[in-house]
Amino acid sequence: MNRDSLHLLLVDDEESFAKVLALHLSNQYGYQTTVAFSAREAIQCIGSAQQGFDVILLDYRMPEMTGLNLLQWMLEQKNETPVIMLTAAGSEEVAVEAMKLGAYDYVRKDLVDIPHLNILIKGTHERHMYRVEEALEQEKRKEMALNQEATERVRNVINAITPTVNTAFAYLAVNLEKDPVELLQRLPDKERESLNAILKGIEQNVQTLETAIRGLLSLFQLLYAHHSEIHEIENIRHWVETTLKNVGELTADNRVVSSIGTRSVGKAGGEENAEK
Repeated sequence: MNRDSLHLLLVDDEESFAKVLALHLSNQYGYQTTVAFSAREAIQCIGSAQQGFDVILLDYRMPEMTGLNLLQWMLEQKNETPVIMLTAAGSEEVAVEAMKLGAYDYVRKDLVDIPHLNILIKGTHERHMYRVEEALEQEKRKEMALNQEATERVRNVINAITPTVNTAFAYLAVNLEKDPVELLQRLPDKERESLNAILKGIEQNVQTLETAIRGLLSLFQLLYAHHSEIHEIENIRHWVETTLKNVGELTADNRVVSSIGTRSVGKAGGEENAEK
């Protein structure tokens, strides 16, 4: 189907009128028009249409199921396809009722003028598209408001826990630096090296966690401040990666030193035993 032309559904039980009107709309204005000769047939067309209809032209007086009945069904199905009612003379009350059920406009069948109907169809479609775009815009604004509220709450939580986290890291750093000194001095050389390696591993993990959390906090502050410059994010990433790399290299060096020291102690102990 050519999406440059509108796809109409014409619902009217007067076959001759419907066929002639559909032919004029197709030949003169290029509309793709599907004709249904009853409301029930229209329901089948609506249900089976792959891409839906752009506008529905709906007759009011039909046997079994009237145009108002079809409008009510569409309302229940949440089908928002714009409808133009085709009414008879003296059916102004019907037109008003149809508008309450969601019809966009109406026109009297005995006064149908093809050029005017063409203008009405295009205008109805444009109004519908405007409503759709406005609804999407409102939904977007609502989502942005919810995201902003969620971001504000996250910021409050982070601001509340950040001092506690910083204090915990500072406490760990001080304890790792001072408390083990006396304990290490009382241990034999071999146990001292083993415990020192464990403490160095703990210290590395603490530094890794501290770096990662600082990086995450920086990223969050950047996003909260609505910065859009990518290089700021790249700077934070580079700082985190460099810091973690330095921590890893420092720990690796410490492990090498510890390993050498352990081997030296083992060798010296072996020589001592040999002398004995």
